[in-house]
Amino acid sequence: MQCKIKEKIKKKSLSLERYGINSLAWNKEDAKNIIRSIEKDKIGILGGDVYKLTFNLEALSDNWVCESKELESEEEFYARSKHETFQYLSDYPVETGENILFAIIFTERIT
Repeated sequence: MQCKIKEKIKKKSLSLERYGINSLAWNKEDAKNIIRSIEKDKIGILGGDVYKLTFNLEALSDNWVCESKELESEEEFYARSKHETFQYLSDYPVETGENILFAIIFTERIT
């Protein structure tokens, strides 16, 4: 993976390692900005998990999955997976004052 893509993705990320999870996460707006910033890059999104951060990290039962479709090119999958993720993030309800984090699973290892 190109270093520039990795840098864009890691920007404003929060490591979940201290909570026993080998992943990065972002708040809603930062996650949406990440998707916008990698829109034309050759990387896709396999899905992700939603967490609530209070004194501890609480895994919510919410997640999304993007799988490649039959006869779909890699580029088509990358574009669709980013669009579906952006839509999921946009539609996800976050109350004022809630610290909701989105751990996104990319097609390439980021950490």
